[in-house]
Amino acid sequence: MKGKTIGYFILVALVIAVIASAGYMAFSGGDKNVRPAIEKTLVGTNLTYYSIAGQPMNYTIMQDDILSIEPTTYKGNDAWIVRVGKSLSWNLTMNADGTQVLDSEQLFRT
Repeated sequence: MKGKTIGYFILVALVIAVIASAGYMAFSGGDKNVRPAIEKTLVGTNLTYYSIAGQPMNYTIMQDDILSIEPTTYKGNDAWIVRVGKSLSWNLTMNADGTQVLDSEQLFRT
């Protein structure tokens, strides 16, 4: 009886591990799957920053400006951190399907 219980426990643990890893793989490996949606959402979008004189300046995102896409969480939900820009750069937090910017962090000082 004890061996049977251990066997069931191992089986349940394996099923949970497979389900959890499949979910993680679908999300973390989703960079390739979500990239087209992120590009469609971001390319052509303007990010506003301010010059040293306090004047608003616009940075228009081009396809080449999307440097990396990494999985993260935002307010308890799956999301993406998208690094945009080379010399002027931002980390944009986007929702799980890459269709909405949730937060923006400017990574340079003006």
